[in-house]
Amino acid sequence: GNRRALINDLEAALERPGHDLHETLVLFDLDGFKHYNDSFGHPAGDALLHRLASRFQNEIGDAGTTYRMGGDEFCLLASTSPEHGAALAQRGAAALSDRGEGFEVGCSLGVVHLPLETDDHSEALRLADDRMYQDKDSVRVSARGQSTAVLLRVHKERSADLGHHIDDVASLSVRVAERLGLSPDERHLIRTAAQL
Repeated sequence: GNRRALINDLEAALERPGHDLHETLVLFDLDGFKHYNDSFGHPAGDALLHRLASRFQNEIGDAGTTYRMGGDEFCLLASTSPEHGAALAQRGAAALSDRGEGFEVGCSLGVVHLPLETDDHSEALRLADDRMYQDKDSVRVSARGQSTAVLLRVHKERSADLGHHIDDVASLSVRVAERLGLSPDERHLIRTAAQL
């Protein structure tokens, strides 16, 4: 289904009287797809989207309804408990991921449990979108952390004295940040800046 089909199904699910089951809404966005398209061309990108969409639909089967929102975004709506919905979301994410020689396409996702978190279809889509971008950002932070670790390892390997100095400056910076009452996130950022 497309975006219009999703909105129609979502509205119908939220309006059902005596709704005993919960709905799980999951928004998926492919990570690395633009790089794949740029590297291998749009026809290859279209073929990859088709393969992933087929795998996604086959993986979900009768457990829910799958949608393509456009571009490289997909969606799932399932009448299920939050626990089963979370497991279904992970299965969907695995189906929407692929890797091969010179590429890796992953998947970020945002999950909303209805009507527990909202009973409004627009708010549900907004929440799913926000959570999907939070998931995407958490992966970016991880990649940023890996880059920092590589740079620090190179510095420490080149000069053992510099490695000790880096650690001392970072430790001192964190102690000052603590005395200033800065948040853990701010202290982490200050530690990284001091190390680099």
